[in-house]
Amino acid sequence: MPKRIAVVDIGSNSTRVVIFQRTSRYGFHLIAQKKVAVRISEGSYGNDSYLQEKAIDRTIDALKTFKSIIQDYKARKTLIVATAAVRNAPNRHYFLKRVRDETKLNIKVIDGTKEAYYGAVAAKNLLPISKSSITIDIGGGSTDIALIENSKIIDTISIDIGTIKIKELFFDKKLNLNEATSFIQKEFNKIPQNFKVEQAIAIGGVLRALSKSIMDTSNYSFNKIHSFEYNLSDYNKHIENILDAKDYDKLNELNIKQSRYDTIKEGVLIFKILLEVLEIDKIITSGVGIREGIFLHDTLRGSNGTFPKEINPSIISMTDRLDMLELSYKNKINAAKKLYNLLKNEFDEKEKHLTHLVDAIKISNVGKTLTIYNEHKHAYYIASAELNWKYRHKDMLLIATILRSKGDKLIYKPLKKEHNKLLPSKKTIKWLGFIYTIIDIIFSYSSTNKCDFACKNSKLIIYSEIDLPLFKNEIKNLRLLKDFDMVVESKKY
Repeated sequence: MPKRIAVVDIGSNSTRVVIFQRTSRYGFHLIAQKKVAVRISEGSYGNDSYLQEKAIDRTIDALKTFKSIIQDYKARKTLIVATAAVRNAPNRHYFLKRVRDETKLNIKVIDGTKEAYYGAVAAKNLLPISKSSITIDIGGGSTDIALIENSKIIDTISIDIGTIKIKELFFDKKLNLNEATSFIQKEFNKIPQNFKVEQAIAIGGVLRALSKSIMDTSNYSFNKIHSFEYNLSDYNKHIENILDAKDYDKLNELNIKQSRYDTIKEGVLIFKILLEVLEIDKIITSGVGIREGIFLHDTLRGSNGTFPKEINPSIISMTDRLDMLELSYKNKINAAKKLYNLLKNEFDEKEKHLTHLVDAIKISNVGKTLTIYNEHKHAYYIASAELNWKYRHKDMLLIATILRSKGDKLIYKPLKKEHNKLLPSKKTIKWLGFIYTIIDIIFSYSSTNKCDFACKNSKLIIYSEIDLPLFKNEIKNLRLLKDFDMVVESKKY
């Protein structure tokens, strides 16, 4: 399979190219992306859905540039899809022929249910979904929805309601908002009842812009869109303010980015009405969508379009690219589990933090990619940036915080005070850091060592398969936890 795969998505509003690099069977990362607001659907809704010549010209110009980018990056496979505006256009064959003739590129026109399916593939693989959910992708020409239960895509539906369509039919004509609302509600009332679930997954640029607006307005402490969660009912006033905004200055005050000024009100109105119809309040934001879904569908064909349960693509990607030592972690993880289970009653175990500790150990060497000096700090920053897929924000931050624990620099608090709202108690962080530090030091002398532990009268007894005189000396200089001593003994397995 090619190492580099390009995906081009011709949407009603924007056309994008992304290039993924595969690092192993299940590892990948994004190495390039470009977006151009070509507005291929512009003028079509007032002209019986016919694509207009100027919009076609803009799109072909963008595709020529994208082709050059793809060639520069030496992507060996290119997948190009077109969505609502093209599939609904009576003159789509004229457009597709012009693209072939002028760019030598072949476009696959996908229907709305396929568009919903690709978004769901990305969401189920790259988001921490633990409950029945629907994906919602509001594009320029359609709103595409998929139902996910137990990591399986159960159903999909596509509705011909999109931001550009609502803009041209209602907003541009200065019609009363109630008319647009009635039109949208009438279409959404046709959605089957099985789509009424616990949680909605917000996909696509307009809904990411809404989430970013909420994050900035509420001074949310972690600047990452993917996996941002909120309740719609907590931000009804904010949403009403967006819909009532009279000009771009007001949208700017509401932290809407400039590139979304002309479609954000339409998208927010569609989203609000849809959630009201389906009676959903809980939202999780997806930083991925149709392009990642197309890529994953192609690369995971041998796994039924799903990562194996034990695989986390963030961890795989980080170790593929950033762990140059390539040491075995098996014994290190086994030892960490033993020590964790021995000490877990000492701290708040409600959240079950063993997986966080194990994941921190799996990426414990990534900081050395930059330099061994202060590598624990480098690991913290790398993990904060690179831990994305399958994690909630609190998981990302806790793993990164554990990684900052290093020898006599054991740290009990996050770099930003605001992160405390997303992290467990100071006591829990202290104990997790203690366990991580002890394990890290032991195995810095031998990655193949085997260990066992006992705890007697506030003393931690460490049994080691091999004699570790340097470790004994090193821990004499550590006072990691007050009133907690350590004794090291050697023991042959």
